[in-house]
Amino acid sequence: MSNIPQALSEVSIEWLSRVLNTPVAAFRVTDANDGTTGRGVLELQYEHQSDLPARLFVKLPPSDEAQRAFVISSGMGKREAMFYQQLGSKVPVRVPYCYYAGSCDSGARYIMLLEHLEDSNCSFQNARDHYSPHYLRSVLDRFARLHSAYWESPDFVGELGWLQPPLQHEIGAQLVALALEQHVSAMPPVFAAMCELYIAETDAIHRLWNRGPDTLIHGDVHDGNMFLDSSEPGFLDWALTARGPGMRDVGYFLAGTLTENDQQPLAQDLVSYYREQLLRYGVVAPPLEELLQQYRWHAAYVWVGAVTTLAMGDAWQPMNYTLSSLQRIHCALESLDTVSAISAAVRS
Repeated sequence: MSNIPQALSEVSIEWLSRVLNTPVAAFRVTDANDGTTGRGVLELQYEHQSDLPARLFVKLPPSDEAQRAFVISSGMGKREAMFYQQLGSKVPVRVPYCYYAGSCDSGARYIMLLEHLEDSNCSFQNARDHYSPHYLRSVLDRFARLHSAYWESPDFVGELGWLQPPLQHEIGAQLVALALEQHVSAMPPVFAAMCELYIAETDAIHRLWNRGPDTLIHGDVHDGNMFLDSSEPGFLDWALTARGPGMRDVGYFLAGTLTENDQQPLAQDLVSYYREQLLRYGVVAPPLEELLQQYRWHAAYVWVGAVTTLAMGDAWQPMNYTLSSLQRIHCALESLDTVSAISAAVRS
């Protein structure tokens, strides 16, 4: 697949016409920018009347060389392209419709042409709904739908064998150490304690996070990777999709979303609700006590994501957004006594 465009400048009318299976008369690129990956919007004109959309959202490698090297080494772009190729139309949750996805074997080249969600009347700024019990339960119900559909699936050793346990990139501990050096004076004590534990026990913590029945997980469920289609929660950015315990998604979402005032009174009920939905969808779910223990562990997973992002400054996310997220996450770690829970589990 050497003909896969590696940059927006390499996208051509001929290539678009071929992959969309419709003659394209003209197109232009708007809103091109880099984050974790490269992205932009294609405004298209077709030679004939077509049911294809006038705008498509495009994802491909970032232009920054260092960021491109990271995305290739982590397999993020190729993994997301494979998700849309093999699973995007099958998963029982709302995801962007994919018009084309492709990647080369090395992952150096990948591209996705996706539904432009704003043109589908989807919304992203849902702050008034984020912390309502109804919204939280609706997200947990969608997790249960997704997880139950692939709970201990035999396909993980077959056609879905490309799905691996969640990524443990070698740069992770280095970025946590950098964040500790740069930001410890402005952070609460739990920040330093979690940094020091993660740096000392990185491999053991990742093994801990892999305990439990495997299923298909999203792996990166935060506000920026979610949308609403009317009242239906949707999930985008599947670059960290993996096979692993379902509580990986639940812990990530709840620890990163619940406010300080909601964490203690709501967390147990919400984990219990997730378990009830698993049972409803036919899964022999682990006991509630086991899921609550996993929640204490997996709350640190979203923390690692936020702290490594913090170490990168504004490169991956605006720093103000990251700092705001860390305020909620630190409250969760303190409420759940996550540092002690992980320390006891990995050092026992």
